[in-house]
Amino acid sequence: MNFINLSGYDMPKAIEDKRKDWIAYGDDNDYYSFLIGCYMSSATNNAAIRSISDNIYGKGICIDGLDKDSNEVKELRKFINHRDLKKIIQERKMLGQAAIQVIYSKAGNERKVVKVKHFPIHTLRPEKMNGEGVISAYYYHPDWKNKKRSDTLKRIPTFGNSTEKIELYILKPYVAGYDYFSPVDYSGSLPYAEIESEVSDYLLNETKNSFSGTKLINFNNGVPDVEQRDAITRDVKSKLTGSRGQKVIVAFNEDKESATTVEDISLNDAPAHYEYLANEAMHKILVGHRVTSPMLLGIKEGGNGLSSNADEIKNASQLFQSTVINNYQDELIDSLTEIMELNGDVPEIYFITSQPIEFTDVNQEEDKEYKEGEEAPVDKEDAEKEDDTNLSSHGGLTVDPKFIKDALELYKASR
Repeated sequence: MNFINLSGYDMPKAIEDKRKDWIAYGDDNDYYSFLIGCYMSSATNNAAIRSISDNIYGKGICIDGLDKDSNEVKELRKFINHRDLKKIIQERKMLGQAAIQVIYSKAGNERKVVKVKHFPIHTLRPEKMNGEGVISAYYYHPDWKNKKRSDTLKRIPTFGNSTEKIELYILKPYVAGYDYFSPVDYSGSLPYAEIESEVSDYLLNETKNSFSGTKLINFNNGVPDVEQRDAITRDVKSKLTGSRGQKVIVAFNEDKESATTVEDISLNDAPAHYEYLANEAMHKILVGHRVTSPMLLGIKEGGNGLSSNADEIKNASQLFQSTVINNYQDELIDSLTEIMELNGDVPEIYFITSQPIEFTDVNQEEDKEYKEGEEAPVDKEDAEKEDDTNLSSHGGLTVDPKFIKDALELYKASR
C-alpha cells in the first residue's frame, strides 16, 4: 500500500541565492502561477476578483471640476489608457502588487513623463536590496519557471533610481516582514480557493466516471510481478471506468476461496459533505475578499436580515465602497500623482464610481418618462410620511402627528 501525505498551505517566501542577483518568489520561483491558478479554477475567487477590479475602475479616471469629455480629461486618458489601467488594477488585486512602466521623453536628467503603461508583474523578480534597503531594479524574463542558465535577463531600473528612458513603478503595499513581495490581501482564503477547485474537479470526475475510486477490487489468488500488475490494472480501468464503462464485472477464479472481491469505500452522506465544503469554501473566500454581501457578486442567500434584496445591495454596496474600493482607488491615485509630479503641478484626480443598476439606470429611466421641468408624481403615502416628519419634530421635541391633524381640524371649525 502507498500512503500520500497531504500538505497544508504555506505562505510564500522570498528565496535569496548568493549566486544570483535577483530574488525568487516561492520555493519553485513560480508563486504567481499558483495565484493565477486559484483565480482560474475557483469560481468564487474568480468572481470576487473580477467584481472588485471592475468596481475599482468604475467608469474610469477623471479630473475634479472637469467634465469627462473635456480636453484635459482626454489627455489624462491618453497618458494612461483604460486598457492599461484595468490591467494594473486586476493584477494589483489578483497578485498583490502591480508594475507600471514609466516612459520618459528621453534619457538623462532633463526629462518628462510622456506615458505610463502596464507591465506584467509575474514576469519580474526584484534585485537584491542595496545598503539603504532600496530595490534599485527588477529583472525581466517571460517564463521564470522554464528559465535556463544560459538565458539573458533584462534589468529594468525602478522609478526614481536611474536616468534611463524607461523605469518601473512597483505598486506594492507595505506588509510587515515582506520586503521583496507583497502577499495578496486575501491570502487567508487561498486554501478555500484550492478546496473549491478540488471539489469541483472531484464532482466532474464523479460525473464522467460511472465507476470511480469508490470501489476496491481485491484479486485473492496471489501477487503477480510488476508488469502483470500494471497490465491487470490497465485492463480493469479500461473496462470499468469512464462514462461508458462496463457495469458488469466478470471474474475467473480457481475456486470459491480465491474469488475476486469488490468492496465499497464510499463516503457516507457524500452529497451533504460536499455541499458543506462548497458552502464553507465560498463563505471563507468572500470573507477573505471582504465582500460585504454575496448579492454584490450575484449570489442569493436566504435570511439576509434586510427588508429586501434591493436594500441589501444598496447598503452592502455603500459599505463595500467605503471600506474596500476607496482604499484601492486612493492607492492608485497616489501612485499616478507621484509619477505625474515629475512634470509639474498635478490636478486632483478621482475615479468615477459605478453604482448598482438598481440605484442609477433604473431611476434615470423613470426620470426620462417626464418632460423637462415637469415634476414626477409623489406617492401619497410617502408624501404623508414626509409631511409628518417635517411637522412632528422641531427643536428636538417630538409631536404626535395625530395631534397636529386634530388641531388643524379644530382651527378650521372655529373659523
